Amino acid sequence: MKIRKMVSVFLLICGIGLLLITALSGISTDGPAQIDPTPVDPTPADPNQPINPEAPPAPPGNDISDFTGPTGLILTAAGCILIVINFARSVSSTAPESRAMQIQMYVEEHPGSSESDIVKYLGYSRSSTAHHLKRLVRETRVAEKPYRNTVRYYPPVIQTAEEDTLNAVTSKEKPAIILEALGKDALTMSELLEKTGLSVSSLRWHLARMEEDGVIVSEKSGKLVRYSVLR
Repeated sequence: MKIRKMVSVFLLICGIGLLLITALSGISTDGPAQIDPTPVDPTPADPNQPINPEAPPAPPGNDISDFTGPTGLILTAAGCILIVINFARSVSSTAPESRAMQIQMYVEEHPGSSESDIVKYLGYSRSSTAHHLKRLVRETRVAEKPYRNTVRYYPPVIQTAEEDTLNAVTSKEKPAIILEALGKDALTMSELLEKTGLSVSSLRWHLARMEEDGVIVSEKSGKLVRYSVLR
């Protein structure tokens, strides 16, 4: 449960508790009057003694209800307002047109994407994207896992480490092109250059990273090195 929800529930409970205390204190003070057991003096009053006016009532003390009543109302109202706000925020974040939902849908369609990928594709600012990603992770609508020097985002489903790595690699355009070119065949560097259209330096760099990640494997055959997808 998020902190905002816990705070709203806490305020509501405290407010209702104070209102109950106020109600119970009112019942106890407004109960039936007790009969004074002090005996009445039968001696008649002296007619020559002036009649004292009725003594003013003693000033009321600090009644606990004077504090608990207003405070309970304030806390209850604050708790209700926060609950309404949290509900409205949760509804708005799941609306199809909301940024949070757009980011969640993109991650579901492109598992292993980085924050930069999401910013580039959806066109949102980096700060806004980072804010919504943190919120989606807190709400377990998106999962995050580190990959090399970046953080990659995935749908909140159980995956193996190999699947996470493969998704992280194929979320980039060039590695995805290399894997598509390899398919089920083992190809040499020259064959990959012809199929992918990448430069030699770029292809070598991505092949080295993909082999290091355990996505592809290289096998030397004579003077040639063939690359294939690790099964």
